[in-house]
Amino acid sequence: MLRFILKRIAILPLLLLGIVTIAFVISRLLPANPIASLVGERNLINPEIVAAAKARWGLDQDLFTQYLTYLGHLFQGDLGTSFSTKSSVTSDLLSRLPATMELTIVALLIGTLGGIALGVISASRKDRFADHLSRFFSLLGSSLPVFWTGLVFLFVFYAQLGVLPGPGRLSARIEPPANVTGFYTVDSLLAGNIPLFLDAVSHLILPAFILGWGLVGTISRLVRASMLDEMHADYVRTVRAKGLSDGFVMRHHVLRNSLTPVVTIVGFAFGALLTGAVLVEQIFSWNGIGSYAVGATRTLDYPAINGVTLVGGAIFLLASLATDIVYAVVDPRVRLA
Repeated sequence: MLRFILKRIAILPLLLLGIVTIAFVISRLLPANPIASLVGERNLINPEIVAAAKARWGLDQDLFTQYLTYLGHLFQGDLGTSFSTKSSVTSDLLSRLPATMELTIVALLIGTLGGIALGVISASRKDRFADHLSRFFSLLGSSLPVFWTGLVFLFVFYAQLGVLPGPGRLSARIEPPANVTGFYTVDSLLAGNIPLFLDAVSHLILPAFILGWGLVGTISRLVRASMLDEMHADYVRTVRAKGLSDGFVMRHHVLRNSLTPVVTIVGFAFGALLTGAVLVEQIFSWNGIGSYAVGATRTLDYPAINGVTLVGGAIFLLASLATDIVYAVVDPRVRLA
């Protein structure tokens, strides 16, 4: 396993280089120009200001020279300076990543635990009302678009019923906790501020559920199918013949062996949720890397676009590596090559 891990780690820089290169080329090939956002609409007619802006940001150079310059800074740990915020892209991402990580982790927990629970219910009550209801709920989560469900849930639970808070990570006029981890829930607990913790949790419920609902459908269907296959295995008939109860057999044999494929889904889902939270962050005014990526795309902020792509790709690749390792640990039959 150590050889496998070292091999995968050695490949990571090449994969990241490929991701950065593709993002760099595609962003430069878009039929738009970031100069308007750099100098403003009024100054576009002034060639001196335009030329100075291009020289300031290196846009007066050919594409290959820009690429080499960017790689040179990247190898030094410099992701560049954002056109929009005029701040380091690294500092921008570090300030926004915890918000997206907090949202993604909670969504992953909701999707994983909810999907396993619904899958168990469906498999243990096959073709009954509970099975049909669970599958219908899972199908909704996988089918409905995130932007639609987000707006509907905001309208119902916030605007109409008032049982859950609206957009944002905290309520208005509430100061965030001292920045330790960047996770408002964790930092509020570290500060011993329980009301602040409850407020942060309440703001997480809607966006995390919307983001994790699709994962619930995927995992529940996988668990249901795996458990139904395991129920007809020879070892299950053997343990039942020994007089063990159905509940014990389901919990300690069928379910445990059915959860192995879930590891793969969860690992890839983490990377997908983290980089796919763009719409949810926009709807719920969540100040994470998703909203940062949208703003960068609107203004053709090349350094920010490349920085978000690099971070997203790195997280996805690391999640893939962790998934393979965990999969080999939980299933001794798997041999890493």
